Amino acid sequence: MEKIIGSCCAATALLALVSSCTEEQKRPNIICIVCEDISPMVGCFGDKVAVTPNLDEFSKSAIRFTNVHSNIGVSSPSRYALITGRYPMADGANYMRTLGSPDQKPEGVQPYSVIVNPDVKCYTEYLRKAGYYCTNNAKTDYQFTTPATAWDECGTDAHWKNRPEGMPFFSIFNIEVTHESRVWRRTNEKLSVNPSDIVVPPYYPDNDIVRHDMAVAYSNITEMDKMFKKLVDELKEANVYDNTIIIWYSDNGGPLPHHKREIYDRGTNVPFMISFPDGYKAGTVSDRLVGFVDIPATILSLAEIKAPDYMHGVPFLGKYASKEKRQYVYGGRDRLDECIDKQGYIRDKRYRYVRNYYPGTPVYLDVKFRLSMPMMNNILELNRDSRLDSIQASFFDNKRLGEELYDLEKDPYELNNIVNDKSYSSVLERLRKDYDSWIETYVPDWFIPEKDNIKRILPDGKQPFAAAPEFSMKDGLVTICSQTEGASINYRIVEENGNKGRWMIYSSPVQLKNNENIEAVSARIGYKNSKIVAFK
Repeated sequence: MEKIIGSCCAATALLALVSSCTEEQKRPNIICIVCEDISPMVGCFGDKVAVTPNLDEFSKSAIRFTNVHSNIGVSSPSRYALITGRYPMADGANYMRTLGSPDQKPEGVQPYSVIVNPDVKCYTEYLRKAGYYCTNNAKTDYQFTTPATAWDECGTDAHWKNRPEGMPFFSIFNIEVTHESRVWRRTNEKLSVNPSDIVVPPYYPDNDIVRHDMAVAYSNITEMDKMFKKLVDELKEANVYDNTIIIWYSDNGGPLPHHKREIYDRGTNVPFMISFPDGYKAGTVSDRLVGFVDIPATILSLAEIKAPDYMHGVPFLGKYASKEKRQYVYGGRDRLDECIDKQGYIRDKRYRYVRNYYPGTPVYLDVKFRLSMPMMNNILELNRDSRLDSIQASFFDNKRLGEELYDLEKDPYELNNIVNDKSYSSVLERLRKDYDSWIETYVPDWFIPEKDNIKRILPDGKQPFAAAPEFSMKDGLVTICSQTEGASINYRIVEENGNKGRWMIYSSPVQLKNNENIEAVSARIGYKNSKIVAFK
């Protein structure tokens, strides 16, 4: 794998990865509308309780993917994969919220920003270099401080409407109303579904508390459905809808116990839809296996940009779409807030294999954050009083085996571990072998303990700064570089009257007009942004 060394070259390896540009106005806009913490609890995905009229209508013009999986059932590690195209466990990023507060971590683990190989970039840098105006509104949660070069705009005011006229845009909007915390924070809001209509899965006790929290989760999805429509309507009102690819998905599975933080389907399987301006495959359904690491590579492919070699994902749409479909998706869980566990999984279209690195411990983790949810406390109380049935109580027992195998066709709730069923021995051996191959190929360093990994990337315990930009000028062209290996650079033009232009990502020497100056800042994943340096 070729690495990007420094940033002094007039045309870096990053630029070489960008395909030749067509005229900017002919490029499609791309918008991602990302919600939080929902499994496919949507009408068009077959959920008869869900009230989601706008997404249901959107599905008629979109491709609906039913087999998309996050690498873990929680946000921060999943968002690492979604911004880098890499498995988080390959880079020490699979722990829940490395930048979170100390009280949500085990003793001795302080907030830190993951540092990765110098060639790894936020994929939006490639879009910016190809001429896209990139905005994020507003959640990041990437496991590292957001580099200055990742976005043209990042924040609650970031919007594609702010782009220069005629410039194609790539925008992400994050809808947080479906987040786990909204189950208790919105408990008194009007419900969109009748709790008595809900189908309670067998791993929950069937009572009013559980039904109410489930109804709140469904009602939050209804509210998200309305917000989705508003964002799509903005495209139509601005007359850009007919040249915009719209992508909608969730950052991980559902918000409830047994969903969030788990690596079973209820924690990893998310709804995903995409529509094209020309109506490509509108109203169709695909059961193609897709992993979160595939999404950045696919977005680049939609923009006619070839994904860099360091990405673990493969594009499933666009110019560089892989003709070979995935046979498996992979993932695993590690520390979740203050609680420690370690599991890995591999899944094909029918079976899921799970490897437990802490056998003999319960699946349930006593995560403090979740204890604000009424149904979680109710389930804990019923368990203390021995009032759960055997399926419900298995969440808390200490009988986890070293391996698990599920036939999702026969057992969609993944309740019957068939790892010792000899009639599935060939399936088990196949999945074991391919799981081990994934470990060896992609995540061989996954087993370095978190504290040891922190010492490895931060030997003095401090997050480093990217080296400040350095300038040189020849024949009116300004070259900018940084001594930090793999650093990217943002720059802007400063006019004689002091007016400052927008920040642009550096890829080749910059031509200055008379009386113009230039400012620049260096950035790299895991590093703090450098100070802004001016060159006159």
